[in-house]
Amino acid sequence: PIFSSTAICQGNFGINFGINDDNFGSITDLKNKIENYNLDIKNSTGFQFGVFSEIDLITFYIRPELNLIFSKSKNASAIQSNNLIQIAEHSYKSTDIQMPIIFGYKVLGPLSIFGGPSFKYSLSNSSNFNLEEIKDKYSVGLLVGTRFKIKSISLGLRYERGLNQKEILIINANGIQLDDANVDLTTNKLSVNISYDIPYGLFRKKD
Repeated sequence: PIFSSTAICQGNFGINFGINDDNFGSITDLKNKIENYNLDIKNSTGFQFGVFSEIDLITFYIRPELNLIFSKSKNASAIQSNNLIQIAEHSYKSTDIQMPIIFGYKVLGPLSIFGGPSFKYSLSNSSNFNLEEIKDKYSVGLLVGTRFKIKSISLGLRYERGLNQKEILIINANGIQLDDANVDLTTNKLSVNISYDIPYGLFRKKD
């Protein structure tokens, strides 16, 4: 018999944009923290944009990305010191480069699920506290999610969690005494992403 060879896989190059809700920047290891004190100060948001290349393997796909992430957080904790209540309010901003490697499975039609490792490098950061210098700027996380794709447009929901705990010692909190307290910078992020494919033939085998 005569067999005709077809494309075993195809690829796309594209751009993506995401809005993040990132739970980071909180003050940890407080000795005199008032747990039930009502503080309506907690806001950790950000956005990202980048490029990707996706290799389509019929029911599976592999998608490496390169993203630039901008994040900011605002957290506060109430502490009791000498019968006085003090509010330690922390603001933090960061810029990171992220490179996730996503492995996806097409569940049904345009719906797929995915997961994979995420590698991140800290480019810059700023805080209203005096913090210890970040010694290890690299971090690794695990990313899982789902997406809905129609033609060249994809809409996805992602959750990313850092695998290595990342805490930075507070040296000075604007005069408030926080003995041996830290700022938690571990990634704990939920994001909504939209991406656009720029199609091109990749690994295409002609007849």
